[in-house]
Amino acid sequence: MSMQTLQIGCNQQIYRSFTLPLSGTVLVRIGQEVAAGDPIAEVRMPARFQVFDVVNNFKINPRHIDRYIERLVGEPVKAGDIIAQKSGIIARIFRAPEDGMVVAIRDGKITLALGEKVVQVLAAFPGTVVEIIAEQGAVVATQGALLQGVWGNGLNVSGFLTRWGEEAGLEKEDGIAGKIIVVDHCASRAQLNRYMAQQPAGMVFGSILPQVLPELERADIPTMVLVGFGELPIDPISSQMLKQMQGQTVALNATSPDPLEGTHPELILPGRAQFTEELFPAEELLKIGRRVRLLGKPYAGSVGTIIELPEQPEMFASGLVMEAVVVQRDDGQVIRVPRANIVVLIE
Repeated sequence: MSMQTLQIGCNQQIYRSFTLPLSGTVLVRIGQEVAAGDPIAEVRMPARFQVFDVVNNFKINPRHIDRYIERLVGEPVKAGDIIAQKSGIIARIFRAPEDGMVVAIRDGKITLALGEKVVQVLAAFPGTVVEIIAEQGAVVATQGALLQGVWGNGLNVSGFLTRWGEEAGLEKEDGIAGKIIVVDHCASRAQLNRYMAQQPAGMVFGSILPQVLPELERADIPTMVLVGFGELPIDPISSQMLKQMQGQTVALNATSPDPLEGTHPELILPGRAQFTEELFPAEELLKIGRRVRLLGKPYAGSVGTIIELPEQPEMFASGLVMEAVVVQRDDGQVIRVPRANIVVLIE
């Protein structure tokens, strides 16, 4: 099975799917221009559920429960409507606390779905709707700079990109609030907490030490790791890309990585290109002469050029059989690495 490689490059044709976890209503149409944060689709769901134990609260025989229930499964109810009642010297009544619906009557209990909440999927970047995914969402396309990483916490945000550092004047408390910050390396939880305390909109780390990862997984700030885990340098091309994006509004789509599905966390700097209603064709990423950044020790962060693409999978020291690529690093060393361990640099 072939794994999709990460990408880095300017003037890229980018298209991404934005879909609901459940069937709902698509709010956009093909050809429509959307901005970052615009709703693509939505589904209306109960805000909460309430379970009422008729048998125990009314002190009745379970076999006779039908005598006391006033509503049917699937029937809508208004606040104050009687759902079940027992007459007598001491009457017992169960009323709907708010508008909703009876969704189940089982094992002597009534379950109500109450209130309503709207769950939406939002566009992570500005672009053009090029495909509708029935009842779930759409594919949005744009053109611009793309910088993908190796880890993300599943959240996304759009905002002004800036770099953390004394030379950028960002040591003051008000320097990064509401912005997406770029930090070369995070070495400790204390350092991470220092950044988070400034309330940035998002965070992009070149690398982090492994002990920081559990804290990042719990964070509610969209976060992406660019190179990997350890004290690793950011390659020159990625550094140049970050400089180009600095001071502009970018989309941080910190998708949880799944190389088999081709999803990676990424930074997108949208361009102004015009689009037709057709999906963009996928470009051949792996070919001889492509520049790549290497992932994984001991080569993490170094840059080289593809000089060979073996047709047959190879067994590596880990014991895994994977598709390989032969890379000549900029220092002249020729190495064989798994294709999953490279980032394609599209310049």
